[in-house]
Amino acid sequence: MPESRYDPHRGEWTLIAPDRRARPQPTHYANATPTEEDPACPFCPGNEHMTPPEVAALRETGDENAPGWRARCVANKYPAVGSGEPAREEEYLFSSLKGGGRHEVLIDSPHHTKGLADLGEPHAGGVLRLLQERARALTEAPGVRCVYALKNHGAQAGASILHSHFQILGLPVGTSGVGKKLEKETAFYRERKAALLNHMIEAERGQEERIVETGEEGAVVFCPWASRFPYLVYICPWPPEASFTESAPEAIAAVGAALARSLRRYKELLHDPPFNLSFLLAAKGMEGIPAAHRWHIELFPRLTPQAALETGLGAHINEVAPEQAADELIRGVCSGERVFASSPHFHKGTIHE
Repeated sequence: MPESRYDPHRGEWTLIAPDRRARPQPTHYANATPTEEDPACPFCPGNEHMTPPEVAALRETGDENAPGWRARCVANKYPAVGSGEPAREEEYLFSSLKGGGRHEVLIDSPHHTKGLADLGEPHAGGVLRLLQERARALTEAPGVRCVYALKNHGAQAGASILHSHFQILGLPVGTSGVGKKLEKETAFYRERKAALLNHMIEAERGQEERIVETGEEGAVVFCPWASRFPYLVYICPWPPEASFTESAPEAIAAVGAALARSLRRYKELLHDPPFNLSFLLAAKGMEGIPAAHRWHIELFPRLTPQAALETGLGAHINEVAPEQAADELIRGVCSGERVFASSPHFHKGTIHE
């Protein structure tokens, strides 16, 4: 039976409609990780001259801007924001900001055909530590108010380069999605003197139905009650922490390991789908109520296209109930059993180990 569920974190309703899972679909989203090398890829070792100079890196050997790295960070060659102090212009209904931002790329794999799902849990933890380092640096850049981490994996998820990478975006303004979360978190804290995400996690741990990882390994992974997308997960340190930039190495490592496991679950269960990842790394202006926010990663595979309901009305239909999604994600990896979703979205082909 379809139902509408309220998301207390975003202040929005999601339509949970499992019956729609069997409807005809014209496309199959799978095998988002490249299977062949690309000598012209600017993110591959040996092609460092094709990117701007690196600003930070994790290295085994080698010199700066040379092979031997495990992950490297460079300025985005095609930035979405300008740099320097922001300049505001206003004329009646036409307001704009010029400047006030930074845009970087973190190449998280030295292999063209391997992503974070393939490189092991310690590697993913190292990548998050590099993200933490860059978040601290970008927070100090002129005009930057918020710093976000984004990951578009696969062409259907918005990636223009298929080699695994993050984008780090420092903006002079906040975004509406994160802004709604911060508003809800602040209001909840003012009323309850406690963090909303803490209560959400405790409630999920109490019901257990949507929990994928319970926190024993330092991170909690769950499919939220009103998930907007099939197989959406939140990945949070356990116990929850307020600041990503100030989190201890142990918490960063635990969340990195949980991220690698979650991506491996996606790859094995859903045949290497395209996916999107996002989370708030740092924000100015939260000093008044620092305990309201708890940092977390939001991750979901791109199994269905965005249609008019989502793009025009801002509403979402999720045809995989979060309880079912959590159950499949657990069984798909933890028991060694490969669970194949029955929806026509999912191309039932060979699993790439």
